[in-house]
Amino acid sequence: MKPHRWRELLLIFWAVLGWDYATAEGVSELKLPVLDLRSLQEIQSTTKVPCLVGWMPTNALEGGLGHTNTVGTLKAQVKFHGASSQAYEKKSFALSLDAPTPWLGLHSGRQWVLNAAYIDCSMMRHKLSYDLFQSLASPGNNRPASSSRFVEVMLNGHYHGAYLLMERVDGSLLGFAPKGRPSKIPSVIYKAIDHEANFRQSGHTGYEQREPNPEERELWTPLDELNQFVSESTDKDFFNEKVGIDSRLDTGNAIDFHLLVLLTSNMDGIDKNFILGRDAITEAHPHPKFFFVPWDYDATFGRNWEGSPVEPTFWLSNNLFDRLLSNPGYRQKYAARWNSLRKRQFSVENLHRMIDENVRVFGPAAQRNEKRWSPIRGSNSGSLAFTEDVAQMKEWVVARTRWLDAAIERETRTQP
Repeated sequence: MKPHRWRELLLIFWAVLGWDYATAEGVSELKLPVLDLRSLQEIQSTTKVPCLVGWMPTNALEGGLGHTNTVGTLKAQVKFHGASSQAYEKKSFALSLDAPTPWLGLHSGRQWVLNAAYIDCSMMRHKLSYDLFQSLASPGNNRPASSSRFVEVMLNGHYHGAYLLMERVDGSLLGFAPKGRPSKIPSVIYKAIDHEANFRQSGHTGYEQREPNPEERELWTPLDELNQFVSESTDKDFFNEKVGIDSRLDTGNAIDFHLLVLLTSNMDGIDKNFILGRDAITEAHPHPKFFFVPWDYDATFGRNWEGSPVEPTFWLSNNLFDRLLSNPGYRQKYAARWNSLRKRQFSVENLHRMIDENVRVFGPAAQRNEKRWSPIRGSNSGSLAFTEDVAQMKEWVVARTRWLDAAIERETRTQP
């Protein structure tokens, strides 16, 4: 028998026996969905290795998420996910299923992220930020972001802590038409990975191509053209009503994205760790526009990427947003949008409500996770625990929104 066949049989054998191991470790008492992840090979950073994944039986879910939609045992591949976060003891995982699957009511997909949120003691900064951005949508104005669910993970029969199961941002999630549709230029997705992604120069330094698959076709022209226009065009051309920035970029989306960055104080989110997407150019849709998708929001709500505190008094921008805010009409729309959101989605009451709801859904998983992984040694967050971090987040939100009210009024004030 071939070696890989032996591996598959052993993994299936483990999956069957695993329920007894899990029950022995108290999984029957868990409220969150429990993902059973099993791999006979050592998980690596660069190469995915075969594994089996499946949902384990638990008590009824909290938070109105419904049942677990148990799908049985699935073949998949796994590797560690992230860059600097791989230095931490608790690591994130990237999962590739053999077939698209709708997990826990989320978008059906093959690619999933299990985010460890090791530095984020609240475990909710990603989810809170993405849910906020999605809440800004209105008819005809989508605000796409990764949806997520809190889960707990069993790794090879042992409790491995609480994680955030996240959708991967791809063309299907963004509502792009299926691949293979006739088009002049296919849909594109680019991820900013370096601080050079600041719209100050032409080219595509600081980005990686996500779609089309770069191994099949490199396609940088759409991004190169956008960066060249933003960095080199005159103000007259930049604000031209027919061929200016409004014809190339969804500026309503840009306003909401910038306001999300400011509200959360995402220190990396303004010139790194964001996604740009654009649908395909077709005869039916000859002028699609670029739009922003938020990504990587652990360094938010009063914490930096390594866990250190962040004061609520930073203004964050880049060359694109600076140019947009130089226009009186744009400043007026920007201020009006902020004032509108402060009455609803960005009100302190709503932000506190969303935080409290995440705490409720998370339940006792916070204590189990801290017991498994505490404390965060060597981090600037020290021995900060879940409860204390949540309390500090809520205090920080009050100070941040108060400061932004004055800062945005100042930045959008009519110039003499």
